[in-house]
Amino acid sequence: MDAVKITAAARKALIAADPGYYSRIPEQQERFRATMNEAAESRVEAVLLHDLLGISCTPKNAGDIWRRLPPAKLDRLNWAKLLTKGIGEDMIFLNESMAENISLLDFETVYEYDYADYLFQEREYKKESRDYPGRDYYALRFSSWMRLIINDRFYYATLYSLAGYLIEKLEGKGYDIIHTLIPYEYVEGKHHGKREKGGSLWDMQREAGGLEKQLDELISRWHHHMQQRWVELSQAFVQSEPAVFMEDIKQNGELHRNFIFNNETALKQIRWRHFLKDCEQLKADFSAVADLEKEELAKMDSWLRETHKDIIEHLDPDVIRLRKKRKVVVAPGAFDSLADDNNAESE
Repeated sequence: MDAVKITAAARKALIAADPGYYSRIPEQQERFRATMNEAAESRVEAVLLHDLLGISCTPKNAGDIWRRLPPAKLDRLNWAKLLTKGIGEDMIFLNESMAENISLLDFETVYEYDYADYLFQEREYKKESRDYPGRDYYALRFSSWMRLIINDRFYYATLYSLAGYLIEKLEGKGYDIIHTLIPYEYVEGKHHGKREKGGSLWDMQREAGGLEKQLDELISRWHHHMQQRWVELSQAFVQSEPAVFMEDIKQNGELHRNFIFNNETALKQIRWRHFLKDCEQLKADFSAVADLEKEELAKMDSWLRETHKDIIEHLDPDVIRLRKKRKVVVAPGAFDSLADDNNAESE
């Protein structure tokens, strides 16, 4: 019943966005969904808010109301909105920024999108630093978020490279290992909460019983090591047979699937408009990913312990290379949630 109501609301919203929508051929409908302008999207949001949550609003204030809704109320709305914006057999919608007048329909495969993003990132890095040496291309250096329909159900999804997925898992566990090697906690720095244009300064510092410099050095070396390990893993997977690993997760009632691609060749075989069908053709047993994660975790644990030993024995805390500090400004009211996140880490 919920799916029926959501589908009906989406149909009504599309008509509000474009009264002639259902007189178009399917290809034109898909192009309209993929390239919908802000005015049409606002009309969609107003209809969905009214039909699914009983909230009366106008297209002018629909966006503000939508953004203020708690996460618990967004699942059905996001499902309906996907039906007004998605493309292909699976109603794919990629939650990533694109250049003006560019949509997902301009990229046939996941590889084409990812390689274009790689070229964009490289141009931006070179603008920031003339000395930037450049990086070789490997699949999905940065994960991407998307939404789609799987078996008539709404899913959130994340696209990973196999190397990127492993590094993300390892980073989550690496801080636990570091904490056992040099116990620490976060305390407010002298500038924490200071008013700054656009918000307040975030100045939480690690306190490690006098080993703060050693801790900073360990974390700095570890970050560099993990970046290098991503490259090494990516290189190792280049010659592997193309494969897609899938992992389903359910959190707070939301359905989520991770799609993990082992290399560039796999990305070249996945078309956006036939995404699930193509992924199924390359589907591999997820246990292989779990085995790799165990191997990499053991290697990282050993590396951290050896590096910690070296730092404790040989590092002179009075001779520490300077590192550029970042100024972090958070929006008003954000400290309430950030204060509870003791796992937040920044270098």
